[in-house]
Amino acid sequence: MNKIKIAIFLSLLLLFVGCTAEDPGYSVVVDTDTDPITIDPTTSAITVISDAEYRIHEGNSFFVMEFANLANNNVRDLQITTPNTTEWTHFTFEFETEVEYQWFFYENVTINVAGANHPEYGHNRTNAHAATLVVNFIDNINVGAANADTAVAGATVIAQGISGSNKDGGSAAHELEIILAQNEDYSLRYVANAAGYVNYHLDWYEHQSDD
Repeated sequence: MNKIKIAIFLSLLLLFVGCTAEDPGYSVVVDTDTDPITIDPTTSAITVISDAEYRIHEGNSFFVMEFANLANNNVRDLQITTPNTTEWTHFTFEFETEVEYQWFFYENVTINVAGANHPEYGHNRTNAHAATLVVNFIDNINVGAANADTAVAGATVIAQGISGSNKDGGSAAHELEIILAQNEDYSLRYVANAAGYVNYHLDWYEHQSDD
């Protein structure tokens, strides 16, 4: 390796200064104990993967994919509870509706009646890590009944919208990560403005905060 290649190599290594095993912005791909850095044979660039991809490989990335078939005015609340630890949740969601739905993402709700648990699955099926985030679901006949089970009076609406129009379907997503607060209750609420399905996908990874 000549001096120019060595200089380029050392400059690239500086990009990783400050990254840790707990919270790397990007992760160096490790092949073996004796060859910890992989170099692309064509470009001579260091091979990296995104942090989200890294969390999949280490077994700390999870998802819920489900659907509900709600009658007109019915409500489904996804009650989302974070642990009282510094195991932080990096959260995204997306959904599709068969008809018009109004939706809200609330922070700091009061869960008076806990719903049924949604099974949470890891993206890495070879790893037995369990999620620390808890996701429950509960259905009600209208918003008033939903508020009795999942009270939103003192909550903060951090996102909301309408998916679809009348009997036409639609979709919505929050693709950038939301780092959820520690020891907090959230609700992702779907309100059917006509009878029809909603398909939803929650996706997140968890890591120990360095703060």
